[in-house]
Amino acid sequence: MGTDESMGDKKMVGGGETIDGAPTKRFFVQMLPRDIELDDAILDLVDNSVDGAMRSKREELETTRPFEGYRCDLQMDGDSFRLIDNCGGIPNAYLGPAFRLGRPSIELDGDLPTIGMYGIGMKRAIFKMARDATVTSRSSERAVRVRYDPDWLDPESPDWLLQIDDIEDNGERGVEIAVTDLLPETAKRFRDDTFLDALRTKLGQHFAYIMGRGFSVTLNGHPVSPETVQLIFSEQVKPYDFEAQANGVEIKVTLGFFRNLTRQSELEEATDPDEGEGVAADAAGITVICNERVVVISDRTTITGWGIASTPRYHPQFRAISGLIIFSALDAKRLPISTTKRDLDTDSDVFLPARNAAMEGIRLFVAFTNKWKGSEEDTDTFLTTGKRVEARSIKLAASEDGKIVRGSPYEAKVYRPTLPTPPSANTKRRVAFSKDRAEIERLGAELLDDAKAKPGDVGAAAWDRVANELVKK
Repeated sequence: MGTDESMGDKKMVGGGETIDGAPTKRFFVQMLPRDIELDDAILDLVDNSVDGAMRSKREELETTRPFEGYRCDLQMDGDSFRLIDNCGGIPNAYLGPAFRLGRPSIELDGDLPTIGMYGIGMKRAIFKMARDATVTSRSSERAVRVRYDPDWLDPESPDWLLQIDDIEDNGERGVEIAVTDLLPETAKRFRDDTFLDALRTKLGQHFAYIMGRGFSVTLNGHPVSPETVQLIFSEQVKPYDFEAQANGVEIKVTLGFFRNLTRQSELEEATDPDEGEGVAADAAGITVICNERVVVISDRTTITGWGIASTPRYHPQFRAISGLIIFSALDAKRLPISTTKRDLDTDSDVFLPARNAAMEGIRLFVAFTNKWKGSEEDTDTFLTTGKRVEARSIKLAASEDGKIVRGSPYEAKVYRPTLPTPPSANTKRRVAFSKDRAEIERLGAELLDDAKAKPGDVGAAAWDRVANELVKK
């Protein structure tokens, strides 16, 4: 039994005892924001702007660049945060759900390819950042302002009501979120150039495909550049491509090479604890997209199939492999996505066929990499002669070369490329060994005039020197 204090919310109703099951303000204001990082909370706000643009262009979403002219401008420093968009504002029918903690229904957006389902994004972002915030909306129907003041945001406050004030309609159709009193930790992050640089990169990755359709994002006055996945497409080496329909969701999986195969010198750097994998590996792995928003970037874990069953774990040797898993659906509830919009529900029925296809693609390109091990430079002619193509635009499974996957319940089609194999007379073998760092640097300076030369280059130079001397004898 609880204490007398814990029994305070009990009531007698119709002769029976009830307990108040309503949530507390503290849970939402203090606990809910702990489930999301600050940068992801900001991405949630930009997502809302994208949804507004989609509502404004509802009839034109099938066109190539429906969001031309629509934008979301972010401004932040140690004193304040401001988001301003021109995406149509909050329609009158959406005002209640927009400010309510938790959306009772997503039927209003039932014909839009959104990823918002739970109705907590804007509120959670405000709780994450603010001690005082104001949301202003100007739609074609109504111009309003709602303030989250310090008293309302007090975790001990019992008040859930927000006042909505009609204002003069003298601005662009859109939403403005202004935070004039930042929480101390948020203010500290917004002063940090490293945080801002990482946020800019993340914005460019997560909204790359929306920006490719005309939407623009700026951060502190500077445009954000989209970063999309691109794959090599040549006559000899084409990507793997898979398409299917499962439970109302369109699935597409495209994998291939985005660069030349990894050289031994790169492997040595990747396994050197002082070097790490470095920038060259950033694009390796599989990116997951839901309704044009990037959810997971360059994943190299079991989430996208690496290291499951006969599929090998990711290794720096495979850093040339990249690709996309794409989910598209009008009913956002069917997407395999979490409340943060930055994580996946891998137990979802629609995720299984996508991951299985990704695993098949991984095995295909890992096998190519292994067959050419020790002769990586011989594959350059296959890879450098090809053009780099945006993976999102590749339609090989849907082409006449795509094959129906027999026995699949998902209306699946697949294109499996036939990749070149090394000549059977290949006599090259890899030579690998370890030596003391100081000795490598001494030989590098002696043989290559560079004490910081890559260990693999130093080893090759030493081999060539000795081999040439033996020939002379």
